[in-house]
Amino acid sequence: MGKKKYWVLGGIGAGIIAFLIVIMAILTLFSSKSCKSGGDSDAGDTSSGGAGGSWTQQGTDAYKNAEAVFKYWTGKGMSGAQAAGIVGNITVEDPGFVLDQAEIGAGAEGGGGLYQFTPKSKYLTDPKSDKSWSVQNQGDVILNSAMSAVKQFMKETKGGTPEDAATVWMNTYELPAASERVRTNSARRSGARKAYEMFGGANISGSDSILGDATGTADSGSNTQNDENQCSTSSGDGAGGDWSWPFASIKNNNPGLSAEQQFGYSASRTGNFHDGIDLGDIPYGGQEIKAIHGGKVYKIGHKGYTQSDLGYYICVKSDDGYYEVYQEFAFSEAQAAKYIKVKEGDTVKTGDVIGTLPKHGSENSPAVTHIHIGVSKTEITKAEDSAFSNNGTWLDPVDLIKGGQSKK
Repeated sequence: MGKKKYWVLGGIGAGIIAFLIVIMAILTLFSSKSCKSGGDSDAGDTSSGGAGGSWTQQGTDAYKNAEAVFKYWTGKGMSGAQAAGIVGNITVEDPGFVLDQAEIGAGAEGGGGLYQFTPKSKYLTDPKSDKSWSVQNQGDVILNSAMSAVKQFMKETKGGTPEDAATVWMNTYELPAASERVRTNSARRSGARKAYEMFGGANISGSDSILGDATGTADSGSNTQNDENQCSTSSGDGAGGDWSWPFASIKNNNPGLSAEQQFGYSASRTGNFHDGIDLGDIPYGGQEIKAIHGGKVYKIGHKGYTQSDLGYYICVKSDDGYYEVYQEFAFSEAQAAKYIKVKEGDTVKTGDVIGTLPKHGSENSPAVTHIHIGVSKTEITKAEDSAFSNNGTWLDPVDLIKGGQSKK
């Protein structure tokens, strides 16, 4: 009787142990399926843009394609932050990382692929295209068809964060409509940060040489004119000082701006707000553009090739706390070479020549119709976040010029 009792108890104990083993195996299985690269535990995040979606889950095709994009660009000399910025944009343009993704709702001639080549035939007919839509080949087509944008991107993002790289790639390559930039910028930046962490971006430094010294080439590409043009600069400290009109022909404090050219309310613009002033090539075409305030040229950049974009832009920082930007008077490299008269690092005084506004209809392709001038007490690239908001970030250049002219 005693032996049977112990046998029964032993059987029950063995059954309990077996049950516990099965439960532990099930828990382990579920736990392993929820693990993600980098120790992330945000299982269930399946949002279509930004840092969510199946591209964050190891083992999925989307993850493999996202990682392949990251490795392609770091293999071409980009830093981890720069490559992550490109991945972050794709999380918005093609969140499933479908290699031949057609632009939703755009029909047969819409965009296609990871980079939304628009129209998609732009990829298919490119000399470098093998029509495979592979990660490798799409990247090769980008380098063949948009090298200037890639070089400018590398120049502007060298040493920067993945978030800023995402914004710059959006503004130099993707070029969505202004309203879309405002709406999607945060998601692109979030996706870039996620990719940076997932794929070890912090451990990858950029190499200028792999893309043919991309950052150096970008410098010379946007500013080669400075080796042959005499810049009207000074040896002063760029403290700011007086304010003055950008064209010598402006008399009696009257630049002759129409309603839509003026700072402030604008019926035709996003947010009904214009963050600067526009001075047209009629009547100012062919005239020298003069610095409205003294300072240091700390950035010459490029965003887009049409009047819907900024084109080449010149940023000046004044020691008295102001920032000035001159934009939309040169869109192509040829125009920049001809019409920009300063280079990064130059110090200009009020009234020094920084460029020339093209004559109306003369050598004017892409079309140039005006120069836009903006002033802020916030650094220009950050002030752009408020480009369509009358929240005090941008200041009226006309008021500053009228109130700060020399009394000599």
